[in-house]
Amino acid sequence: MSWWRDRWRRRKPPENVAELLTSTGPFRVASEQVALGDRETVRRWLRELDPDLGQQVFVHRPWGTVAAVSDRRDPVSVVMSDAEGRPWAAYVRGADHRVYLMPEQVESVMLAALTSDGPPAGPDWRRLD
Repeated sequence: MSWWRDRWRRRKPPENVAELLTSTGPFRVASEQVALGDRETVRRWLRELDPDLGQQVFVHRPWGTVAAVSDRRDPVSVVMSDAEGRPWAAYVRGADHRVYLMPEQVESVMLAALTSDGPPAGPDWRRLD
């Protein structure tokens, strides 16, 4: 199935847009996109994240993609893939990996990603690989 891998490698990821992904069934995902300036929609998406719907909020920028991921087991996590494809996770500064960002901190990071020239400042970004 190399044709399938090649198809995804050729796909150019979105840039300079915010996106809400919602799982609508096995192998099906609905997408809603807004401009980076639409802070109120992004804020609403973050406040209404539903783990039962497998929702995720993304901010796609030239320097990488930041995502708020809702999970049934844990609070909302913030992860990032930088321009080179390296994975990162946001943690409370100075805390260990078991301390999650508070909802206000998640919102702050995601809204900062809408306008920042690089990964949002504030959290402790740690490589995942």
